Formats: sequence, structure tokens, C-alpha cells
Amino acid sequence: MEFTTQKIAENLWALDQKGVRSFFLVGQDNAVLVDTCFGGDILSVCRTLTDNPITLITTHSDGDHCGCDAQFTEQYMHPAEFARYESRGKGACKAKPISEGDVFNVGEYTLEVVVIPGHTPGSIALLDRQHKFLISGDTVQSGCIFMHGDGRDLPSFRESIIKLDAMRREGLFDTVYPAHGDAIVPADILEDHLALADEVLSGTAVPAGPAPEWFPDTVKTYRRGRAQMYYAVK
Repeated sequence: MEFTTQKIAENLWALDQKGVRSFFLVGQDNAVLVDTCFGGDILSVCRTLTDNPITLITTHSDGDHCGCDAQFTEQYMHPAEFARYESRGKGACKAKPISEGDVFNVGEYTLEVVVIPGHTPGSIALLDRQHKFLISGDTVQSGCIFMHGDGRDLPSFRESIIKLDAMRREGLFDTVYPAHGDAIVPADILEDHLALADEVLSGTAVPAGPAPEWFPDTVKTYRRGRAQMYYAVK
């Protein structure tokens, strides 16, 4: 599967593959790759941009975020994802654990780990306070968030959105780089995510339509403003 490379800021690229996106940041002596998409040879794409050693940070263990992990020797992931990662046939998890507040320095960027469970038990985002952006994985996006099936927890997701929105209101970030949908979205999309979560949890949300045909019939599509999710209402 081919990758498309898009430069979105100085020394920061989005690597797109069939609807999912990784982010690659390059410093003078090192580099950080956030997620590895479905599979293929993402390392070769990275090597067109730098020869520096690469640290892989995995936002969560869904298959479209860790398909090329075997190409990298240094990997970090939240430990709440380890068992889920291995259950997907990835073998023994080689990742080192990360937790809230851990920091990765790469050139002019300082990436701070923010733990945001809900989409998966150990989902994380990466915050750069100086440049005011958040690399959000799947939790914040203009695409449709998967909130049904293994590991999904809508109440926890809602609490994570509240946490992120409080950070946004403090002025810690104003831009989000998501793994799906648009490559760059304004941080106030969090307001729509929270409103949608509230409506679905309260039972007042009306499905906007069916989910894709390969999902169970109980899964519906829900939308509010710029936010959308796939969810099976019990």
C-alpha cells in the first residue's frame, strides 16, 4: 500500500495511507514517528526525509495504527494497550510503557503525553505547548470515530474530551492533527465531540444513518456539527 507525504509544518509531515494518517517529526539528531498505518514499508518513506534514528510512538493498538511496527526497534505505548495489541496477532509487545506527562524532544518540538482513554483503554495524544498543537490519534477528528466493539468506552471517551477541551480553553493548543478525516482541524471541534457524546449517552441522539454494511446492524452513524461516530445504542 502506497503512502502520500504532506508537509504540514516545518520538519513535520503527515504520511497518509488509505484513509489513515501517521505523523513524522524530524530533529537535528533524531526523529519521531507517531503510528504506522495499515502496513507496507513506511520506514522507506521516512528515510526519504531523514537518516536520523527513529522513535515510534503508538497512540493506540487498532490495526490501522500499528501495521508497520516491526520495522522499528524503539517503540513506546501506554501499557493499557499491551494486551489488546498482542491479541491482534502482533506477537509479544516490545513497546516501552509511557504515561501522562512523559516528554519526547525532537528538534524544535516537545511532545507531551496526554492519556485519553475511551476510544481504546490506553489511547494517548501528544501535545506541543509551544506550537499549540495536539496529535490526537483517533480521539479527535473530523472523520467518523469508532465507538463500538472491543475496548470502546463512551463514558471514558466523554471524560477525555472534557479533559482535552479544558486544556484547549487554557490556551494549550488551538490546532489538532488527527489520524483520520482532515489532516488539520481547529481545536474547537472538541465542543461538537462533547455535545455528540452527551446526546448519545443521554439517549436523545437520533441516528444520522446506518453504519457501513460490514458493521453489525445495531451500529448506527451519529453526527453533531463536525463530530461523528459509529455506535451501537443498547
